[in-house]
Amino acid sequence: MMSGSSSVRGKLGLAVAYFREVIVEMKKVRWPNRKELTSYTITVVLVCLVMFLLTYGFDVLVTKGFQALGIGNS
Repeated sequence: MMSGSSSVRGKLGLAVAYFREVIVEMKKVRWPNRKELTSYTITVVLVCLVMFLLTYGFDVLVTKGFQALGIGNS
């Protein structure tokens, strides 16, 4: 009759063990300092900007090409 209760304790024990392991692993992480974080952030923003400009430019070229062929809206 106690199988339901032991099942809950077993699952709770697994959850506790999991979070203990998470804490151990998080202590191993090397977190970036402020200078590194700033550098990484600037890099990500610049890459996003470049990708936006490339995508926008490609879209404009394809749209102009279709318009020259008489395909699509005005």
